[in-house]
Amino acid sequence: MHVLLVENNNLDQSESLFLSLEKQGHHVWLAHTPETATQKTATLWPNLVVFHPAHSQFDMVVFQEAFNEIKLNIPHIIVGNKKQLSCEISDDMLLVAPDKPQQLSQSIKKATVKQQERFLRLPDLIIDCEQRNLLHNGKKHSLTPKEFKLLHLLIDNRNQVLSRKTIMHEVWETDYMGDTRTLDVHIRWVREKIEENPSRPQRLITVRGLGYRFMTNLDQE
Repeated sequence: MHVLLVENNNLDQSESLFLSLEKQGHHVWLAHTPETATQKTATLWPNLVVFHPAHSQFDMVVFQEAFNEIKLNIPHIIVGNKKQLSCEISDDMLLVAPDKPQQLSQSIKKATVKQQERFLRLPDLIIDCEQRNLLHNGKKHSLTPKEFKLLHLLIDNRNQVLSRKTIMHEVWETDYMGDTRTLDVHIRWVREKIEENPSRPQRLITVRGLGYRFMTNLDQE
């Protein structure tokens, strides 16, 4: 699970939750301010945000307003007590008592039960399967339903050649092969969102006479 930990930068190692979260098997990013937390959320798309005010107070209104602008609807866990907060606990927040690691672990599982398969993460590329968006090198792109279905199919069969017939059948639910220009156009649109140079694709490869292949090892071609 990819977790953004927001806590004060004056905590020593024994007080920070960073190592504890890593030991639980999570990939952890750290932020100390609303600006940094917002920037990392917008460019990394974590599955969960954990707030740890420790001995100080967090202005949760400022954090919440910043996160609302991103519109990712990522669950939040607050490790602290109500006295450290400047706002009411909303429906998308879980309040966890400090110094209870087992409760934190259980709350993370509860908060992320719907997040387990939300994001597909590849090098320099994240797919949001809930909102049908993708993040390529920190830049967000929206996907049409057909673009999403096409890209998801290719990723599910990564490093394998998918025939044009298979793609037409799975994405457009047709076996008619008289005109596949629609497929070609959608391949081009997807390449414009996932390739450094769409004219010389390194990730979504055309296999002449056969179909297309989505590459995870970009050095193979």
